[in-house]
Amino acid sequence: MAGGHTLNLKLGPGPRCPRHPGRIRAGQVFFPLAGRARAPLVVKRVEGEWVRAERPDGAERRLALDNLLAVDAEGNGLRYRFQGWKPRRRGYRAEIWVAAVDEEKGRCRLVLPEWDPEAEVEELLSALPPALRRVGASGSCMANLASPSAAGLGIHACRAVKVRGLSRPAAGAHPEEVFAGQRYRRRSDGAAFRILEAVPGSRTVAAWNGRRVVRLVRGALLARGDAGGGRRSLYLGGGLRAARRR
Repeated sequence: MAGGHTLNLKLGPGPRCPRHPGRIRAGQVFFPLAGRARAPLVVKRVEGEWVRAERPDGAERRLALDNLLAVDAEGNGLRYRFQGWKPRRRGYRAEIWVAAVDEEKGRCRLVLPEWDPEAEVEELLSALPPALRRVGASGSCMANLASPSAAGLGIHACRAVKVRGLSRPAAGAHPEEVFAGQRYRRRSDGAAFRILEAVPGSRTVAAWNGRRVVRLVRGALLARGDAGGGRRSLYLGGGLRAARRR
């Protein structure tokens, strides 16, 4: 079952965010949706266009990367359902974005996209190296991505380095058009937006930022980086029904 926090003594609780991962990496847990001998699979490593995974009985399987990345129109896994992360004693090195900084109180708010791209986690500012103590900065930390709550993340070892061992993103993971209902998080400052109205042909779209209605540049939302993901904004989902009606 997608999402939820059904306890599994070997693999831990379900994912904090049921959204299917946009990249594959070691430690993720998937369940095959077809086949006779179905059992959870823990990713061991990514080998180019293939993924080495392990069953609970220790048997290994070699899976096509495209099959693990494939999703349906609702964003759920098409052939494999994401079930969370295998617990690790020291956690995982995970990407972080700095969404807010309060130097007077010595606090900051961080976003961990792989754990929950819509949640902001409060942390001591001293946990960040000087290079990351500004809004919009990105780096990585060690965190327990298997935790269903922010209290169990145990964020530590924050550094201005990228996460290694990630697969390429799924083809078409970033939208090609903007529709009402879509949600994005801007990479430069971590601000989150929900699209309210997107008039075809208009250079800007109306969006809600949690406090007021703002206008966003359509091209900036849709811009893609070299890896195929959003260059300026992370797509958080939504807008699928509107897209199908078109």
